[in-house]
Amino acid sequence: MKKLELVFKSEDQKVKTLRLNYVSGQLDNEALQSAMNRIGALKMFKVNGMNQYQVPVAARYIDTNTDTIFDNRVEDKQATK
Repeated sequence: MKKLELVFKSEDQKVKTLRLNYVSGQLDNEALQSAMNRIGALKMFKVNGMNQYQVPVAARYIDTNTDTIFDNRVEDKQATK
């Protein structure tokens, strides 16, 4: 599953990361920068009066793959039948 990480600098100069699941894998640089600028301009994520996502810093896709080593749940279901 792909996840999108949007990295911002907050109003108090701390790095904040917004992680989103179930995102399009086709977003490009321009679309993401534009969206991140809009998020910052909305100022809707405030903590103690400080905008948490003020300045866009980076955006990246995180691809998580699960490689199952073993799974006893399948055997347990068959044993109870």
